[in-house]
Amino acid sequence: MTLGETWDVVDVEPTTPPSPKKPKGLAFRVLPYLASVAAALAIWWPLTFVFKPFLPTPWRVATSFVDAFVSGDIFGHLAISLRRVVFAWVLSTLLGVAIGIWMGRSRLTEAFLSPWVMVGLALPGPVIILFAVLLIGVQESSRLVALTVAVTPFVVNIVHQGVRAADPGLEEMAKVYRWSRQTWIRNILLPQIAGPIFAAVRFAFAFSWKIVLIVEALTTSEGIGGQLGFFFKLLRPDKVVAWTLVFTVIMTLVDQYVFRKSEERIFAWRVTTSN
Repeated sequence: MTLGETWDVVDVEPTTPPSPKKPKGLAFRVLPYLASVAAALAIWWPLTFVFKPFLPTPWRVATSFVDAFVSGDIFGHLAISLRRVVFAWVLSTLLGVAIGIWMGRSRLTEAFLSPWVMVGLALPGPVIILFAVLLIGVQESSRLVALTVAVTPFVVNIVHQGVRAADPGLEEMAKVYRWSRQTWIRNILLPQIAGPIFAAVRFAFAFSWKIVLIVEALTTSEGIGGQLGFFFKLLRPDKVVAWTLVFTVIMTLVDQYVFRKSEERIFAWRVTTSN
């Protein structure tokens, strides 16, 4: 640069990198599932010759699956299991979220309840079911109590860890600016623990299904789990696998079209903020 020479200043607007586009075609959503099913069948079919007659062929299972719906037997049992799942899921989620937030915000509550939460996490589901039956008896209330007690500690643990991981600097900022409690909850607490709460809700639903099947198999002949135990005693593995596929399909549909869609809507602000 020589004397008297000037530089031209050019204003450059900052650009944001384009966000990766998600494939929207139907093939991109369906093909992975079809490939997964094809791989499972390719592994399953040869094993039927190795473990014959204990492992039924896919064709026998498909026939039993269709018969369950054609005869209409499955609908009543499915309604009973769904009612128990929804009860355990809603109650354990409400209790777990409230207790988890309380423990995360209070050192005294955390010290008092942590041992009991650890006990709940360590106890196997069947043990909780047996204790509930011994204390209350073989009735519907004992099943619901066992379901709630078995699921709630896991929800508490997830939410509690999420609250403990919240950024303390944001809380200090709220104190400096003297935000009201409602403003602090809406703008500081909820955005940070929304992820753990949603994860706890999804886990509680999936875990409730598993515990419901065990409860029904051990205590009653009603519901999907009760029928699984009944077909197991009759040595009908095709029926056992077919009825197991019923709640597996329902779980997959609920997770894909209820929880995942809800997650995309609830946390859409995160994608907007990152872009």
